[in-house]
Amino acid sequence: MLAQQPFLLHSPDGRPRPPAVPTPASLAWVRARTGGRVLSAEPLAAGAVHHNVAITVDGNPPRRVVLRWSADQRPQDDAPREAILREAAVLSLLERAGLCAPRLIATDPGGAQCGVPTLLMTYLEGRQPDADTARSPEFAAQLGAAAHDIHRVDSTGAAADAIAPFRLYNDLVDPRPPRHSGRPALWERAFSAVSAGAPAAPAVFVHRDYHAGNTLWSGSTLTGVVDWNTASLGPAGFDLSHMRWNLAVSVGGDAADRFAAHYDRLAGREPAHHPYWDVVAVVDLLPEDGLGPAVLERLEPFLDAALARL
Repeated sequence: MLAQQPFLLHSPDGRPRPPAVPTPASLAWVRARTGGRVLSAEPLAAGAVHHNVAITVDGNPPRRVVLRWSADQRPQDDAPREAILREAAVLSLLERAGLCAPRLIATDPGGAQCGVPTLLMTYLEGRQPDADTARSPEFAAQLGAAAHDIHRVDSTGAAADAIAPFRLYNDLVDPRPPRHSGRPALWERAFSAVSAGAPAAPAVFVHRDYHAGNTLWSGSTLTGVVDWNTASLGPAGFDLSHMRWNLAVSVGGDAADRFAAHYDRLAGREPAHHPYWDVVAVVDLLPEDGLGPAVLERLEPFLDAALARL
């Protein structure tokens, strides 16, 4: 059974922000870039880094686009501008690769037109998965196939210069178990395992925040993958394990195992999934106050099993 909140939408700082309303200037920019009169604006799920609004523009027929802008603005801070430029480069790369992802329409990286760094992209049809979707026999397999396609994207040459290197959010300078955990020794074992170092793995194109909440579905068919702002060059195993802990908590350990097994069958080589990355992906949630007792009840057995396989 799925929890009431079906998939944990993890954000780097754990502080999702409420939806925001686009400014008249940004709506005028949308019209200029699409050639259509704005008919409506519908806030989409807000994240820790960006706001997202679905805009319907006039046409024959009318079409929807997505306006995305930085939620964190600081004077003299180039980070939002650089983030928009990186995501634009990633979307262009994905279009060339033919992946089911949004297509780039336009950018205003300096905010000259919209007031803040802004990106305009196509709207993907579909919805986040629910309990019925997760019960589909092909649910885990489709997630595994999408991950395999992502990791095969050619990011060599000039494209690699625009993609950030993979990094962990938790640098383990002063790691501490979640405050709701009753198993501090388990977390200390995890901290030691991560500090011991990663197994050798090639750097490939990774989503970096790959979980079911960042996928879209029509019935039981996966229609696309969204939220590419943290795409990186790094180990495929991290993408797999980030999805695995989400599945273990929200669906169950069997779904997490089916997902990894299907990916490894497609890869047809040394398995990309390694228990080390399961441990890393869980530790990377810290420091985090959102790991309450109900989540830890499923997350800690997943962590314990990963440590036992090292």
